[in-house]
Amino acid sequence: MNLINKIKNYINRRVLRTPGVEFFIKNKDLNLRKKHLDFWLDKSRKNKSFKKYFFSEITHNISETNFKIYNDNYKITDEMFSSLSNNGLLIIENALPQKERSKILEYFDELKKNDKFEKNWLKKPFNPKFFDEVNEIMGPTSIYNFRVLNEYSSQFSKEIYGKIVEPTVEFRYLKQKENSKEKKTKGATYLHSDRFLPHFKLYYAPHEITIEDAPLEYVLSSHKINNNFVNFYVNSENFDETDKEFKNFNFEKKIVCVPENTLYVVFTNGFHKRSQFNGNSERSLIFLQYVERFNKFDYLF
Repeated sequence: MNLINKIKNYINRRVLRTPGVEFFIKNKDLNLRKKHLDFWLDKSRKNKSFKKYFFSEITHNISETNFKIYNDNYKITDEMFSSLSNNGLLIIENALPQKERSKILEYFDELKKNDKFEKNWLKKPFNPKFFDEVNEIMGPTSIYNFRVLNEYSSQFSKEIYGKIVEPTVEFRYLKQKENSKEKKTKGATYLHSDRFLPHFKLYYAPHEITIEDAPLEYVLSSHKINNNFVNFYVNSENFDETDKEFKNFNFEKKIVCVPENTLYVVFTNGFHKRSQFNGNSERSLIFLQYVERFNKFDYLF
């Protein structure tokens, strides 16, 4: 990576990245918090797509979250988008052609072996050391290595953000250490909100994820930005389920156990967590995130 690209990546990651909870951690004054929220949320309301997905009312007759792809055009239907808007979660089974799934499995095989890395990684895979009882190997790569996954990403980013946004792509392989019981971890295994602004993540699971494999848990419709949502951020200490304001999000919780070859889309300003591992299990998951390339400028202008 040349110097110019390193500088661009640093600016995207550190300076222009979508605002998160940092301001609230540093500032306990409730009036400052409210002004900060109002400024950024007023900017977000001007985005027509954000109004549809994040500022609209909950519709209780749209409860289905799981869909299957039965053809080879891999197009997202209006019914799927409506479900995502209402629930904040959309699960698509049979998501990729088997040829592309097999290609993805080859990448994960390298992570599991943790030896020679010959695939198209942007940099050498590494252990980010987020967890004590779980080993993790994470490898960044480009979305352009995966045609259909890129088509999904383009469809969702154009629909939600109003334009096609290139995601950062991380392959993450987690394996629980033998004879260890995982402790709860802030920002991971407590229900939490990533940031207060509208945004989303895509996940792809090449293998089945069961209740033993640390599946995602999501509080349905908790992504809707309303008075309860604003009050939560104004008054929060931890920005998770331990805050007293969390009691106002008494919605249905869904544990995302899925068959192999499943893609799911999550509005992660809503409350979510990774469940704890149970037993000597493992999980392979691709994360697609957009907070670096859909950044402060995009919310402002």
